Amino acid sequence: MQNLLKNKYIAFLVLYFLYFIQFILKQVSWIQHFDFMKHKKEILIALTVLYAGFIFYLSAQANLSVPASIFKIPIMYELADFAKSLGLGFLVDIADYAHAHIDKVAHMFLYFGLGVLLHLTFKNSDHVILRKYSAIFAVILGVIYGISDEYHQSFVPGRTSSVHDLLADGIGVTIAQILFIILILMNLRRKKEDDREADPGEE
Repeated sequence: MQNLLKNKYIAFLVLYFLYFIQFILKQVSWIQHFDFMKHKKEILIALTVLYAGFIFYLSAQANLSVPASIFKIPIMYELADFAKSLGLGFLVDIADYAHAHIDKVAHMFLYFGLGVLLHLTFKNSDHVILRKYSAIFAVILGVIYGISDEYHQSFVPGRTSSVHDLLADGIGVTIAQILFIILILMNLRRKKEDDREADPGEE
């Protein structure tokens, strides 16, 4: 009787395992046939919301600190001396400033990522105004989210809201937009040069 129950239990485990494998294979097949470009707008919105949720999660952590031990590794001092010997001491000064304000640097990097996702989301919107002024809307929404995030931190034990953190958030979002604008201008210039080469008779 015990052997029968044991065999039955094993059979159920094997059956459920096979169902699980079948489910995984169906998901893989669905991903392979999923038209990502067709659903790019929805994917970008989902990624932006998830990223914003990740920032919210970090803000909800009490006494969250950014590790700065990397700056204390011996090789970092050697790199600093090497940079100074090449006349690049200003890079060392920038690194020292980043080390002293590493939490602000972390804010900038986090909101740089948010700025990238916001820009791409607005750029792929169905609304013409949002697409045309995607950089402006990205900065506005990014700063508004930064304000709400700092307000939220004021209720978290061990965390405080800070105008300097908000400024770092805004700088991160803005840098992302500046880079996008530079890329757009470079592409326009390259396209103009290609058109000129393709039709030299216009000159």
